[in-house]
Amino acid sequence: MPPAQQIVKLVETKEIERFIPIMREIDFGDKFLLSMLHWCGIGRRSTPLDYWQVFLIQAHSEIVGVSGLYRQPAMALATCWLGWFAIRPGFQRQRFGTAAIAAVCDFARNLGFKELWVYTDGANDVAIKFYTRLNFELLGAARDCAPGKTMADSDIVLRQTLSVR
Repeated sequence: MPPAQQIVKLVETKEIERFIPIMREIDFGDKFLLSMLHWCGIGRRSTPLDYWQVFLIQAHSEIVGVSGLYRQPAMALATCWLGWFAIRPGFQRQRFGTAAIAAVCDFARNLGFKELWVYTDGANDVAIKFYTRLNFELLGAARDCAPGKTMADSDIVLRQTLSVR
């Protein structure tokens, strides 16, 4: 079996039409949809990002998920965030998520970032376990380690150090 990151490809695009079928399958609610629209250049964020890129996650010529990277103002220059990460329900539990995180980490590392942060709802035990299994360190509640940088102060923030390979 090939290394996990070789089973997926990150397709850089801001064409919202390519995301719509995936967003119909992944029910993250209206805030997710609005964020994706902003990421694809439709509308404006209240606080512009310093850097952002969205990806379709492709495996075997099929789009299996979405993700992105972004850098927020007033964060350390070497820090970026994993954004809007989701694997379509029919493709979950097949190592595509693990492979996609590895590919996003490689992409961020190649851009010169040293840390990749992610946040999730504090009650989302599945996501927290997923990220910690992939060597993300639990930093704690957003109110303590990233105030104003997530959707809610109760969100849980995790970090992975992007070591040189």
